[in-house]
Amino acid sequence: MEFAEKIKQYRAHNDWTQQEVATKLGVSRKTISSWENGRSYPDIFMLVQLSDLYQVSLDDLLREDHEMINNYKQEHASLAKQDRIFTISYLCNVVISLYFLWRALFGTGMINQLPPLGRF
Repeated sequence: MEFAEKIKQYRAHNDWTQQEVATKLGVSRKTISSWENGRSYPDIFMLVQLSDLYQVSLDDLLREDHEMINNYKQEHASLAKQDRIFTISYLCNVVISLYFLWRALFGTGMINQLPPLGRF
């Protein structure tokens, strides 16, 4: 059974409306509807909240929904790629900043204008 069907079934078993579940989780009713219709998936934090709310394990919620698991794998890969890009960009900025600092101090003769160390 897919995740969307499971959470719909768990909600019906507790005789809760989508609005009641949304209020308990602090999200909108449309969000619950999207999850139950398979248009979107909750984040990891919300999966834990759903697990607690319906008193089922995360394994029970996720076990058979391969599409959802693949979605999280793709999301994880995308975030890892973004992290690598950020790290590379950050390092490039540091190197470029150090280059310009070096040029400002040593490349323009400005270092000769500084007083010698120890003499003021």
